Amino acid sequence: MPSRAFHRIKQWFDLLVELPDAEREAFLASEPGLDDSARRQLRDLLHADGAAGPLTARSAVRDTAREPMRGQALLGRRIGAFEIRRALGQGGMGSVWLAERVDGEVEQQVAIKVIRPEVLDANTLARFRLERQLLALLQHPDIPTMLDLGELDDGSPYAIMEYVAGDPIDRYAVAHKLGLEPRLRLLLQVCEVVAYAHRNMIVHRDLKPGNVLVDTEGHPKLLDFGIAKPLLGQVGAIDVEQTVAAQRFVSLSHAAPEQLRGGAIGAACDVYGLGVLLYELLAGAPPFVLGQRTPAQLEYEICDVDPPPPSRRADNDARGARFAVPRDLDLIALRCLRKRPEDRYASVDQLAGDLRRFLDGQPVLARRGNLFYRVGRFVARHRVAVTLSALLLGSGLLGSVLLWRQHLATVEQQLRADEMSNLIMDALRSADPGGNSTKDLTARDVFERVAAQAQASPQLSSRSRARVLVAIARIDLELGQYRQAETLLDQVDTTTLDSLQRSEWDLLQARTQLYLAHYDRARELLARPLAATADADLAARWRLAQAFSHYEAGDTRKTLEILDTMDLAGALPDTREERSELRSWTLVQLGRSDDAIKEQVELLAIQRVRLGERSPAVYDSLSNLAFLQLRSGAIDQAEATMNELFVLADAMYSKTSLRYAPALSLARGLARERGNLAKAIALEKQVIAINLDQIGESSPHLARNYFNLADLYDRDHQADQAEAYFRHALDQAERVWLPSDTNVALFRISAACFLAERGKHAEAQAIVRRALADIEAYPAIKQFDIFSLGLAVDALSSYALGRSEMQRQALAAALKEIRDGAADADTAAWAQRLIVVAAALGVEPAA
Repeated sequence: MPSRAFHRIKQWFDLLVELPDAEREAFLASEPGLDDSARRQLRDLLHADGAAGPLTARSAVRDTAREPMRGQALLGRRIGAFEIRRALGQGGMGSVWLAERVDGEVEQQVAIKVIRPEVLDANTLARFRLERQLLALLQHPDIPTMLDLGELDDGSPYAIMEYVAGDPIDRYAVAHKLGLEPRLRLLLQVCEVVAYAHRNMIVHRDLKPGNVLVDTEGHPKLLDFGIAKPLLGQVGAIDVEQTVAAQRFVSLSHAAPEQLRGGAIGAACDVYGLGVLLYELLAGAPPFVLGQRTPAQLEYEICDVDPPPPSRRADNDARGARFAVPRDLDLIALRCLRKRPEDRYASVDQLAGDLRRFLDGQPVLARRGNLFYRVGRFVARHRVAVTLSALLLGSGLLGSVLLWRQHLATVEQQLRADEMSNLIMDALRSADPGGNSTKDLTARDVFERVAAQAQASPQLSSRSRARVLVAIARIDLELGQYRQAETLLDQVDTTTLDSLQRSEWDLLQARTQLYLAHYDRARELLARPLAATADADLAARWRLAQAFSHYEAGDTRKTLEILDTMDLAGALPDTREERSELRSWTLVQLGRSDDAIKEQVELLAIQRVRLGERSPAVYDSLSNLAFLQLRSGAIDQAEATMNELFVLADAMYSKTSLRYAPALSLARGLARERGNLAKAIALEKQVIAINLDQIGESSPHLARNYFNLADLYDRDHQADQAEAYFRHALDQAERVWLPSDTNVALFRISAACFLAERGKHAEAQAIVRRALADIEAYPAIKQFDIFSLGLAVDALSSYALGRSEMQRQALAAALKEIRDGAADADTAAWAQRLIVVAAALGVEPAA
């Protein structure tokens, strides 16, 4: 069996062996990631594991759970000078007990580890003997001392060790509300203990909070060397190869990638473990919450997905203290957590040195080389036979290989490899020539660098330059970066394009102008004659863009007329399906929800036949169908569709992928409709984390996320949080959209309504008047309900601040108009809330 297949089977087995017997077969039958061969191998392994019965440590743990009375017999038993008082815990090899000295000489508490006789196979005894030898070798005040060894009457080996009365390091930090510096000082003490073990040629391999207890005096103690590995391969007469079974006992949430994939284990394994501890102390949670993941997902995330910086995950409640996580600490933690051992700190001492440099206010080593590591990780995450050539640009740095395949295929074919290689390398070098940047590269950063370098590079031909800029503009458009797309398209020298390429450029520019709400400019571009060489598909896409121009301008009847009269003869399937999708959205806007859902169901059936179940197009259509069902009030149908969607999402995408975010957004909408606002808020925050990581801090997606979050906090009566996110949304909206965009008006007027309801009338008036001024400049927005709502909140704030009779009459008239005329449900809800505020001021809607 190939090595990778072996490790994948091993990880499925490690998950299944923890399940109750009754659940195993159901899991095997339903898991889509398994083929028949894998299921057969896993059944054989499980059968063998069960047949071995008490000879495996995991079976022993299950047996102990089934027969608790077996352990109860040890209570009160005397072992040497000590009497057992209570159980401290159970593990793979046996149990650990608290005992007290009873010979009257001194008061002393100890921990006694007892190996159960039914697990006394060669591997278990080897592990036990190894731990005894290691503890005998390691004489350090922060490593519990071995006091005595022996055997019980039934032959069970035991070891008496120093007892540590303390809490796991993460719980200790929370309980004592430790600030940032005390947490780092505590971790430095742990680093010193681990470095001491390394100097004695011993790797711990299982650094986790439960194995680092902090005593009542604040000293951390390093426990459990049961799966430690001597780097020399032998301790005394014990061959370490006898203990390879110990890898089954590693704590997965703290395991390094090489431990999961069976790689060589060295000191870098403990550097990774210390990085996880640092991450938990900074963020209040581990970098990977393994929870319900399958082994394949677990392996992928730990081995291939970079975790977000701890500052992004920081939860003050989980940490038990409020403090910011500085950028340097993000870099230190993430350096420890790099996937390849050679990319981490070279030693625990080097990690400790960087923590001390941070505490002393000095530059940290983690900054060095960070840019090139991040770029290398982009390529490593998307293994598409990437080289530093045109394929690098097409390798899927966004995490959406389909997007790249569609938009950059011609670039890959037409650009010379040496041109692209030089372009990319020059762009990356220019990003951080001294290696001192503190900013992590995102995919967006890479695109910006490459686009800038394409502009500046004298070696790049003008035709190649145009193709690079158009390709990246397409990506920007898909990501909602409309201004960036427009800027890149404006920089294209269209004289280098042939007539067919010029028509493609016109079409892309027209779409960009539509998204920017520049309808006249878009129609001007679409009124140009098509190239004589244009094929039937380009002609259909041109007509589709004309329909979309009417849709974006709010003329849905004209949109439907164009869609229903399009000539689709010769159009490619993608174009036909895009037409169906736009038609379903148009029908919704016309109030024909049932017809819209029917259109989407038919489209989905066509795509499943043409593309198969696991295709991005099917995924997108399922997302659209769920949204349409949710919007129409068919909540149960929407939930069923979402369940299908998540099965597909889990099979196709990482949970940190940009493509996973739509599923989470729909789940957030469902949770909101069900009244589970806490869940909806948590899901929206997940989407925000993905968008921040994949796109960056300025995008239309993020603006909408913040607006959604403000709405959710408002519904949950968390007014301060809602106000904060309304402000975030406004800030984002004004950065990513032009004043002509309806979203800007919507965000401003909604925020103004919220502030007016909170009695902040002066600020509400200032915000809404900016919105109304822009609407006067772009009167197309007046057709939407949001305009009347803006007039109402302006009238409300004016009256609250002035209290004149004329203002009272204007407010009453504005309230009547919005109450009687609002067709949109959200606008109508805001209207009712304004009416309540006005009533408190003594004003009712006009009769």
